[in-house]
Amino acid sequence: MDFDVIVIGGGVGGYSAALRAAELGKKVAIIEKDEIGGECINRACIPSKTLIDAVKILNKIKKASWIKASATLDYEELSRFKDKIIESVKGKMIKNLENRSVTIIKGKGEIKREGEVDVNGKIYTADKIVIATGSSPISLPAFPLNGKNVLDPWTAMNLPSLPQKIVIVGGGVAGVELATLFKAMGKDVTILELMPQLLPGFDKDIANETKKRLEERGVKIYLQANSKIIESEDKVIFDVTLPSSNEKVSGDLAVITIGRKPNTEGLDLQAVHVNVDKRGYIIVNDRAETSNPKYYAVGDVAGMPLSATKAWKQGIVAGDNIGGISSTMPKYSPISIFADLEIGSVGKTLDDLKKDNVEGKEITVKMEDIPRAWTLNETKGFLKIVVSGNKIVGAHMVGEGATEVINTLSLALEAGLTVDDLYKVLFSHPTVTEIISEVMQRLKYGEVY
Repeated sequence: MDFDVIVIGGGVGGYSAALRAAELGKKVAIIEKDEIGGECINRACIPSKTLIDAVKILNKIKKASWIKASATLDYEELSRFKDKIIESVKGKMIKNLENRSVTIIKGKGEIKREGEVDVNGKIYTADKIVIATGSSPISLPAFPLNGKNVLDPWTAMNLPSLPQKIVIVGGGVAGVELATLFKAMGKDVTILELMPQLLPGFDKDIANETKKRLEERGVKIYLQANSKIIESEDKVIFDVTLPSSNEKVSGDLAVITIGRKPNTEGLDLQAVHVNVDKRGYIIVNDRAETSNPKYYAVGDVAGMPLSATKAWKQGIVAGDNIGGISSTMPKYSPISIFADLEIGSVGKTLDDLKKDNVEGKEITVKMEDIPRAWTLNETKGFLKIVVSGNKIVGAHMVGEGATEVINTLSLALEAGLTVDDLYKVLFSHPTVTEIISEVMQRLKYGEVY
């Protein structure tokens, strides 16, 4: 064998799998056809959050009446800053791999036979193989990508400049984040969402608060919008069927945030007895194992949820199990959305409990009830915690700091903490996280503030 472990794909899931297996004494190679860090580091998570954080700073300055200097966004300078961050993060990842003696192989890894990976005609062998090839946007019949003015979100976000009128198809996580970014840059933004609410699948109150905030910023949102592109030569024109009308919506650029497929081209999974689901995603258990005990799969290629959060942990779980440490995926996976008002969500909603015929209730505390929100000059939003008896089963927050607060609540759910347990915890004052203490207080005895 050339290696104990070969990882195909150098995104966050492949990286964490390779690093963890190497830490546990395995001889590891990682194969990447493009850039270490994958889509998240190079084109999606890190660049998008860099840009969004920048425009949020600008929004805060504009909102602060006591700051008299005017501020504008230098997009070219911001893009250079973004690129510098990407290179810094990617460079650290490469250094970490090198420090663990992981061999980095440039090229596309293909699977043709058991225990072998073909890279540009050269065969490498390994006892264990981790598939971490990610996913890619697909061109849907109603929204054909053309590489010009109908683009996937990450291609659009990395354009050197943006036109004035932008139409976003899909009001999910990517759609909401991009609407936040583009609107703060002074663009005319429209969202077309097929479902009855923005952020389908999220808590309804979270979705409504987010919709309200985006509309206050000037984003136009169509819900229950059954749309298709009917022209894209110059302007992009959509035919939009709504519950009670039919409209034409046009823009200079269309960003299609729906539709992805697993990257399995060149991987003869059938030949190595690795099973996939009806959409082509590799089926894994909670140990990241496939139907073939010598093959693991992590990240987007292993199915929902398609997130770097899951990919990172799944890679570690795969590395643990390959290295002889029994490990499983957490029960809970928090979701963070870096919108104008941040969103954090983990666990069940009250509607989920009702569908399961489980008794429960939800307690909501508004951000305006927390002193720290006033010092931050951002009192919009709330934290909602869902309980069944004394058990905490879900938490959903919109507002300043939500993407950080939700991690504390994810820890509480994973550890099986109860209302009584969290009530005993002392949260420092004044902080945003203190809002958890206020929810527990109201669950037990009533209001403090």
